[in-house]
Amino acid sequence: MAKGVLQDIHHNTSLDGMQCITIARHMVKNKDFIRAKEWLMVGLKMYEADEEIEYIYSQLGMPLVDFYELFVEIQDNLGLRFLAMSELQLAIRNWPEKVSLQRALSRLKINIRIGKESAKKKEKSKGVYKKCCSSECRPTTKLYCLYNTTASYFLRLAPLKMELLSLDPYMVLFHDVVSDKDIVSIRNMAKGRLVRAVTVSKDGNYTEDPDRTTTGTWLVENSKLIQRLSQLTQDMTNFEIHDTDPFQVLNYGIGGFYGIHLDFLGEAELDNFSDRIATAVFYLSDVPQGGATIFPKLGLSVLPKKGSALLWYNLDHKGEGDNRTAHSACPTVVGSRWVMTKWINEREQIFRRPCLTSI
Repeated sequence: MAKGVLQDIHHNTSLDGMQCITIARHMVKNKDFIRAKEWLMVGLKMYEADEEIEYIYSQLGMPLVDFYELFVEIQDNLGLRFLAMSELQLAIRNWPEKVSLQRALSRLKINIRIGKESAKKKEKSKGVYKKCCSSECRPTTKLYCLYNTTASYFLRLAPLKMELLSLDPYMVLFHDVVSDKDIVSIRNMAKGRLVRAVTVSKDGNYTEDPDRTTTGTWLVENSKLIQRLSQLTQDMTNFEIHDTDPFQVLNYGIGGFYGIHLDFLGEAELDNFSDRIATAVFYLSDVPQGGATIFPKLGLSVLPKKGSALLWYNLDHKGEGDNRTAHSACPTVVGSRWVMTKWINEREQIFRRPCLTSI
């Protein structure tokens, strides 16, 4: 990454030593000491290669002694305290006037004497998440593509191209369902109204979530475009949608993501609300790199493709929430990820999808 290589794609950019140590400090703040050490060592190599501009680094508040201090803090938290001690003593010999080094030495001696436990290593991200965010994952090769002509009467005249992704839970991807013209209109309606997206907390309040870095807005208009999109959603899903939430347009900029979450509310949070039987996600842009919708428990992911729409059921045949539908929006690495979501409520589907006690 420091050389500008992301997921085997080389970008015309790179990082310097100062940027690397800044990332290392951020990792330390988040208690991810293993990755912090990796970033620090990369930054140190770059710093040593730029000895001629060491003065500039110092003037910008990043002298070489800062690298040593951070290295000692990382090694201390990883439990490698005797190595940290030798490095710290070397730094003190080079910078005897640095008071912060003496304080670090005192802390380190105390930690060695009392045998303070090292920080617990952060659990490595599961391989499936890393793999399926980088490339499209399909858990089975037995599924297929077809022209859907049965979801509604209209589809007999104008069938939709549908890719079957999973039968249990039910999940399909519709191709070429939203035109470029409509996409431009949708995004124009949303621009100027985008605000930081919020989530519903356990106490029922809406709060900003650090695991959801995106902006969004609701399309509450009753324009011909919205009516047409609503009819399209009903034709695609064969669900009644007149009592559903409005469409929500979301924009994920560089680094924007949504942590793993569930769309259904569950009985504890329902109260007088109807649960979300299904979710439809319309992709309003291509994303050159990143931005996949991933279902880690299914080992399945979908890369954004402009004009397509992803549909899945959140509730099983008994009307209970299906935890396998836990999903995430992978970080956007390059480009901008535009999507439009539609949550479909359960209450109106009594005759469309009756609950079954067994399957």
